[in-house]
Amino acid sequence: MEKTKEIDKDSCRIITPEFRVSYPHIFKPQAPKPSDKPKFSITMLFPKGDLVGKSPDGKPRTLKEVIRNAKILEFGPKENWPSQLESPVADGDDPKFEGKEGYKGHYIIRATADQNQRPSIVDRHMVPITEPADFYPGCFARAYIFSYVWFYPNRQKPMKKGVGFILDHVQKIRDGQSFGGKRPVEQVFTPIIDDEETSLETDSDIADF
Repeated sequence: MEKTKEIDKDSCRIITPEFRVSYPHIFKPQAPKPSDKPKFSITMLFPKGDLVGKSPDGKPRTLKEVIRNAKILEFGPKENWPSQLESPVADGDDPKFEGKEGYKGHYIIRATADQNQRPSIVDRHMVPITEPADFYPGCFARAYIFSYVWFYPNRQKPMKKGVGFILDHVQKIRDGQSFGGKRPVEQVFTPIIDDEETSLETDSDIADF
């Protein structure tokens, strides 16, 4: 029988490996449907593999482990797990994601936070990011997330159940090609020399247009 005594909430936490950012709603909560409560959220695109991150104390930990730990914490040994339990991981190669930029060859995981629990977001130097334009679809980041079992509509009479992720913190690691084709400003411009002239020489230049 599977041991459960070593499973606690900390075993459900992970600092993720690097992922590509998609649909970031970090600065303002959004409701996917009019009937939904607004939430902060992020869609994380991970290259397919073992997805090894870190535990809060810095030890290697996989996303598969924290999903498993959430199930054990809620239901006990594997033989007690419900047969129909929705996974938080989607396959970016599924035909339903055809045409989605950056999805092919990736696992897709979404993490959310309640509207009164805004996630912290910092850059690689631990400086808070305050401008939404600096954290865009296509850049690369890592996150501190917590796995849990959800029930809908409630625990007393659940119609659906599955594993989800709560988003606590996000750290931008590096820039990337923005989804939709917009490049970061540092990939477009270079520094201008002080004596560089950019004006048109004569009015005849305009006539040549």
